[in-house]
Amino acid sequence: MPLRTTRQCFNKGDAVEVLKTNPFNIWFPATVLRSTPFKKTRNSQIYVEFQTISEEVRRREYVNINDVRPAPPPELHRYFKVGDNVEVLYKEKGWRKGKVGDILENYVYLVSVDSVEEEIVKVEQWGLRVYRVWDDGSWLPPLQLHQLRLKNIPEVDLKSRGVKLRIKCSQSWKEKFSEGMSVEVKGDKKGCYGSWHIAAIVKSVGYDKFLVEYQKLKTVNGSQFLKEEVGASCIRPCPPEIQSFHPFEHLDRVDAWFNDGWWEGHITEVLGGLKYVVCLMTTEEELVFEHSMLRPHQEWVKEKWVTSREYDMRRSSSDMTLKSKELKIRIKCSGRITSEPKFSKGMRVEVKSDEEGYQGSWYTAVIVESIGQHNFLVEYLTLRTEDESEPLKEKADASDIRPCPPVIQRVDRFKMLEEVDAWYNDGWWVGLICKILDGLKYMVYFWTTNEELVFDHFTLRPHQEWINGKWVIAFMKKSKLQLKPKLENFKGQDGRLSRHTIFCVGAKVEVKSNEEGYQGSWYPATIVRSLRNGKYLLRYQTLETDDETDLLTEEADALSIRPSPPVIQQADQFRPLDEVDAWYNGGWWAGQVCKVLEGSNYTVYFRTANEIVEFQHSDLRPHQNWLDGEWIAFK
Repeated sequence: MPLRTTRQCFNKGDAVEVLKTNPFNIWFPATVLRSTPFKKTRNSQIYVEFQTISEEVRRREYVNINDVRPAPPPELHRYFKVGDNVEVLYKEKGWRKGKVGDILENYVYLVSVDSVEEEIVKVEQWGLRVYRVWDDGSWLPPLQLHQLRLKNIPEVDLKSRGVKLRIKCSQSWKEKFSEGMSVEVKGDKKGCYGSWHIAAIVKSVGYDKFLVEYQKLKTVNGSQFLKEEVGASCIRPCPPEIQSFHPFEHLDRVDAWFNDGWWEGHITEVLGGLKYVVCLMTTEEELVFEHSMLRPHQEWVKEKWVTSREYDMRRSSSDMTLKSKELKIRIKCSGRITSEPKFSKGMRVEVKSDEEGYQGSWYTAVIVESIGQHNFLVEYLTLRTEDESEPLKEKADASDIRPCPPVIQRVDRFKMLEEVDAWYNDGWWVGLICKILDGLKYMVYFWTTNEELVFDHFTLRPHQEWINGKWVIAFMKKSKLQLKPKLENFKGQDGRLSRHTIFCVGAKVEVKSNEEGYQGSWYPATIVRSLRNGKYLLRYQTLETDDETDLLTEEADALSIRPSPPVIQQADQFRPLDEVDAWYNGGWWAGQVCKVLEGSNYTVYFRTANEIVEFQHSDLRPHQNWLDGEWIAFK
């Protein structure tokens, strides 16, 4: 037992360990709830809360201060040999003294713990630590500080002119992990060892410890997200997202999303329908996963992410840069450089499709070669020829090509009506989150096809637009039309509604607003039920309640409702003076094309607002009128 010659003082919040001696000596992790009093009270006792993992409700009690010691700091990457005196995390409750008897595979040890009757326990490396005694304010044997601080050792540079010290300190833990930073935390408890869970840094609570809040794990009662203190050695930045468009192959190393965390494993069998059998490394279980629930495995080595695939990507990226430099063409006209190719051979891009049924979708491809001034031959990474024998190659106009957008790591859930790109039919399709479902799933509304489909979290990405040579996140776009739709005081639509038009429950419709500033806008909705006096209760697909928790449901007069128009996708460019509907702020706004711009963009004039706004081709549709129960295309 430790020998104390001076009284130990503890402050509120200190991590400590409390000795219990019945039926054997064991140190329980705890947290000080009240600082050590200056005067002796309650027989020199302090108030603590035990951190025992297996207890649902953490126990609090007064304990004798002589039975309390500081919690020893963790020692990183510590391995043990047979005969070492150690402490074992016994049944995940507290630390018991023992001796290493044997070393098994995968860093598992057999340890004989101190007890009247011989007891041998099997424990993984994370459940062991060096046996030390807390003696008069210090640990015996002493801690190896060079192991704790890693690279944080000041270097002293002695100059010849006098004795000048220049101290260089590497980046501290606090600088590496800042408050609010998204990270992954390693599971170090039984049944979770080797898994990584998404969390956010709340604050630093010591030299190498942080309080984190998990993004998926909740407390026992499920009322809030779990918070706990974690050693810096168990924290790493979130790995960069590697889009895996090709199927995984046999023996590929992957991380599988399982039980709210990422588990390392490898592909043991490739099944049909983009499904795989994965053997998890720590549990050696074989489970079936869909492609969307896997990611290429990466290792955090020397503060860098390393994977074989990432190495290949970096190498190809380097080659691409070199080739790009070689392919720069200087065209002289009156002694000045007039143009330079925008896309180079080997560059990875996204190509837009405006074919009927595919309007507004984007497909990943590689530039094969330039064809003329404004066209390129591209090879798709996800589309193949009709006989499936090779990747599809075709000519694409420069206006339909854009660089691949930067990856935005989205660890939190998407929000209602957030604009996203959904991975569907081998391409990215822009849509709106119209419902948040359980199990990291969402209902997404596509205004180009007037459809609603369900997607997993990992098949969505935040929508970005390529504007003036820069990527702009959808919610950061600036527009002159600073309007937030409010549908009130319907006055009836222009034109006539047939007396025989009846909307059935579940019918997809569009609802008009005649409120000042919103004239000429129509919002997609679904009929919930019919009411009296020619009214309907309907649920909007793109408008939400004031508290932003659900889609808006309200009554509307039949004169302000029309069926959803048939989808007409215009593959050819619109022309000046064409009547169009423009998708803006969750609704369709009637306008007129003013000017045709480069890159399949247009300026559109809105009579009701007397403003001109720029739109992409995929955000426009030919204008149609609902007259006498029929749709009339505007000529």
